Amino acid sequence: KMSVAAIDQVLGTNLRGPWILCCEVARRLIAAGRGGNIVNISSVAHYQYTGGAAALYATTKTAVARMTEALAMEWSPYRINVNAIAPGMVTSEMTDGMFARMGGNPAPNLPRKRVFVPAQLDSTLLYLVSPASECVTGAVIRVDDGQSSQVRPKG
Repeated sequence: KMSVAAIDQVLGTNLRGPWILCCEVARRLIAAGRGGNIVNISSVAHYQYTGGAAALYATTKTAVARMTEALAMEWSPYRINVNAIAPGMVTSEMTDGMFARMGGNPAPNLPRKRVFVPAQLDSTLLYLVSPASECVTGAVIRVDDGQSSQVRPKG
């Protein structure tokens, strides 16, 4: 039911924007003759899609994960590490709207009974841009507070 304009907006935000930004950062790092780190944001929707009319979102986040892997290979000779974080459900403007449409906060149905906050992604981000991860490139790290670690029976 999405209009072409809405499809273009999702593709632009979730895929075109990160592609252009990655390429520009890499261009500058290569021109400067120095390595660096690029960290993209994918989603657990890359690993598992359970419906909910978010197929385009899941598709673009899978594309970001694959882009991360491919660009890691391309830019490895330049000492540029490209990785991604794949967060689960985290509080944001997008999830606030989703919760309103769903009729409430889903935290009681999650394994840890909470929806985590963006700051809880910081330690993974800091690892990926630190010297400790110098040999890590092309990784997509799931950070989901256990949200997708178990299959829960219905009913």
